[in-house]
Amino acid sequence: MKTPIIYPILLAAGPSSRIATRGAVVAFEGRNAFEIAVENCRGLARPIVVLGYRAAKLRKFVPPNARIVLNRRWRAGQLSSLLTALRHVPRNAAFVLYPVDHVFLTPSLIQRLVRAFARRKRGQEILMPRFHGRAGHPVVFSARIRGELRRVTTARDVVYRNPHRVFFLSVRSPAIWRDFERSIHASI
Repeated sequence: MKTPIIYPILLAAGPSSRIATRGAVVAFEGRNAFEIAVENCRGLARPIVVLGYRAAKLRKFVPPNARIVLNRRWRAGQLSSLLTALRHVPRNAAFVLYPVDHVFLTPSLIQRLVRAFARRKRGQEILMPRFHGRAGHPVVFSARIRGELRRVTTARDVVYRNPHRVFFLSVRSPAIWRDFERSIHASI
């Protein structure tokens, strides 16, 4: 199977985590969360960064090789940000849902997900990484899923609706569930 073009959708619109106040701009080994996420997605389509809460403040930290879209309905939740971004993704393209506050992800992990998605079995429309039996982010979706997202309350509703179409890829890293906020609380 040919490697599909995958559009990274980097979510950073909501205020629920420290990303909106300082997480995106805190340096992790000299880079902010936006720079890390965009670099992790090298080799994919141009990343789409969805901003909402404090967008004017955060946009200056987004690398120029990413496209910024504004979700004016960010208070409606993460799905509203995903739907906002999908307006900028070709209808036949796969996409990866990537919360930008997952600063411990690496380019090699993202590339492994992309390669596995390209080799998935027929009918497997969603790829989720899993570490020690627990799923995490980022999640890769085929273009066939996009219509369903417009008819649900959360993306999770689509992911868990039919477990036979989800490909769980075992990975060797807790980075798939370690976001900035949880890491801060764990170190306190």
